[in-house]
Amino acid sequence: MRAEEIRSFLEGMFRPLKVSRGSLLFSEGSLCSAVPFVKEGELKVYLISDSGRELTLYKVMPGQMCMLAMITVYSNREYPAYTRAEEDSVIFMVPKEIAFRWFEENQWWRSLFMKVLSENLLSVMGTINSMVSDRVEERLIHYLLSEAKGKGFIEKTHEDIAKDVGSVRVVVSRVLKDIERDGLIEVCRGRIFIKDYEALKRRAGITRP
Repeated sequence: MRAEEIRSFLEGMFRPLKVSRGSLLFSEGSLCSAVPFVKEGELKVYLISDSGRELTLYKVMPGQMCMLAMITVYSNREYPAYTRAEEDSVIFMVPKEIAFRWFEENQWWRSLFMKVLSENLLSVMGTINSMVSDRVEERLIHYLLSEAKGKGFIEKTHEDIAKDVGSVRVVVSRVLKDIERDGLIEVCRGRIFIKDYEALKRRAGITRP
């Protein structure tokens, strides 16, 4: 089944649930009674370090289920992270018993899970690799280029950016000021404009197009 067909199928079975930006769906140690499937919007799955920093594991986008929720439902374990709505979203909450039965009986649900699993594992591995090997500036530049793709700017606070790149606001603000001083970006209130893509890539050691 294609993503559109799955959404239509779920709409025929469950009432869409509207969740506001910032709403927490799961916290570490909680028990999942349902598996979220995103119709509209975006969910963020993350960890919180001992120092209080957020480390983004992956995002759940439209047409995707939450990988960790499905794993914890199937293994009957506690949820190992946090999940919140990054923007106003519309989701379907597939009850635990139904999600479990579909995984056992329906190839399309298993295929969807494996697709999401592979995509999210790559995201998690990329996050870990970035945290281990990159400097904050390199991680930040990669983030800016990715988030501004097709728009030329990103619209997030320094606090939100720090959470996404696994740093703290004061460090991100200082690094952004250094990059701005070199004329590569322009930092405005709530927005960051990219002024020189190629120079940013060179600064982060990005050689691919």
